[in-house]
Amino acid sequence: AEPNSRDRHRELVRALSRAGELTRAEEIARAWMSRDRLDVEALTYLSDVVGRQGRRAEALRLLSGTVDLEPDQARLQERLAAAFERSGDAMRACAHRVALAESDPDETDAMAAAMRCERGLGHSAAADRLLELAPTEARSRIVSAADRSPTPSRVTGDLMLEATWSGPDVDLTLVTPEGTRLSWMGGRTNVVGEDGTRRGSERLGLRRAGTGSYYVEVNRVDGDTTPVRGSITVNVLGQRQNLPFELTGDRIAVGRIEVVRRFRMERQNGPGPGLSPFDL
Repeated sequence: AEPNSRDRHRELVRALSRAGELTRAEEIARAWMSRDRLDVEALTYLSDVVGRQGRRAEALRLLSGTVDLEPDQARLQERLAAAFERSGDAMRACAHRVALAESDPDETDAMAAAMRCERGLGHSAAADRLLELAPTEARSRIVSAADRSPTPSRVTGDLMLEATWSGPDVDLTLVTPEGTRLSWMGGRTNVVGEDGTRRGSERLGLRRAGTGSYYVEVNRVDGDTTPVRGSITVNVLGQRQNLPFELTGDRIAVGRIEVVRRFRMERQNGPGPGLSPFDL
């Protein structure tokens, strides 16, 4: 790829992120952004590396900028809505729920979630105005859905992390084979996080884990330099292991998870249904 190409910047950021060279990764991500300030992927990588350096508020602010670049992308609005819900910021979460509903008034679940959060904020009139955007024949269905309590997201999946610690607040991070960050801020549509801003514990799950190496990290979220001691219980495809850690700097790589797919072929004593011997 050309030295100043988009592909070259992406490759460098990925490699540096995987290697833990976050200061340099941030420099390359910012150079990528200066090349194309409308590139959502560049802004997302920048948010990732900033968050891994303990600058949580800045990372969330950068991530919020993705919907300014592509406001009609439902997956971006959903990611931010979920992130702000996990951080306890109901008003900002609701703004993204409303944007989702306004972009597709026919979508029952999105409309119901937006109405529910508006009501929760005491904005009943705003919820009613939102309902007026929906087709007449869909309104009773939307109201019924909005009246039901949402089902809480549970941390389940191929790969689950549960961290407990004593001391200042920290963030739990899973670095993917592509160098992206998975955390309570999201990162993939199949990521589920809990307790994202609660001190002392945090849970993170990846419903479907592709093959490759994943790094488990703990990151600070403020300037407190007090040592943080804790442990992370890792559950990968039913196998559990406990990883203790002590954080004295801005971050620590606690462990590496290798997800592989193994296949075993066995010869049968006799041919199976519809098979002759040695057919594969």
